[in-house]
Amino acid sequence: MKKIIIVIAAILALSDFAAAQKYYNKVKLATAEDSVSYCVGILMAKNFAEQGFDMFSADAIGKAFSDIANNKTLAIPSDDMSAMVSTYFSRIEAQQKEKAQAKEKEFFANNAKEDGIITTESGLQYRVIKEGTGRTPDDTCGVKVHYEGKLLDGTVFDSTFDTEEPVQLNLDYLIPGMTEGLKLMKEGAEYMFYIPSDLAYGEYSPASVIPAYSTLIFDIELVQVTEHQAEDDEDDDSPSINFDMFDTDGDE
Repeated sequence: MKKIIIVIAAILALSDFAAAQKYYNKVKLATAEDSVSYCVGILMAKNFAEQGFDMFSADAIGKAFSDIANNKTLAIPSDDMSAMVSTYFSRIEAQQKEKAQAKEKEFFANNAKEDGIITTESGLQYRVIKEGTGRTPDDTCGVKVHYEGKLLDGTVFDSTFDTEEPVQLNLDYLIPGMTEGLKLMKEGAEYMFYIPSDLAYGEYSPASVIPAYSTLIFDIELVQVTEHQAEDDEDDDSPSINFDMFDTDGDE
């Protein structure tokens, strides 16, 4: 419910702005309160736009803020609002999920036809860039790796290839597709993995750059198989991951 309240507030400056532009152009930032209010509105509007919601009436939202500020009778009873908003956003999220899954299905079907692509039983796809000759990790191991992660549109969300030292990971802390992929590799190998959303973060967005239902593409070099590292035993000076590639079980 807290998320929905934040989302509603963020709608204010969105899609109907053009129709109301003459009115909003007359609004002046005459006081410190005006300026702060404008900054808060911009931050909320950007947050909302990043979620892909843009089919709202800025005028209607402005009326809502005005009615509350002036203690007016609400046009819609308070008791009805939660259900109305929840139903609407559930429909929007379902549409986004359907669109993302259709795009993902098309990508994996086409990618499977590419030379060198191997598809596992789980749906994970990969290409061998370079084979290794050393140890192969299992669920009880740790690994040192270099990697680059990106989305289907080519957006790179993290990379360690420009660092001198590889990053230390535990296989049992990773998303399922990453764990499965690393267990296919030997030390010294480099593979390209194509991880479907159900083997990654699913409906969860771990960072603003990684939307829900994202297919993840990883170029991974397995440098070394290591012992499983307890969290308290990890070297504080070792490279850290810029986003969490961990399993998504538990609270968001």
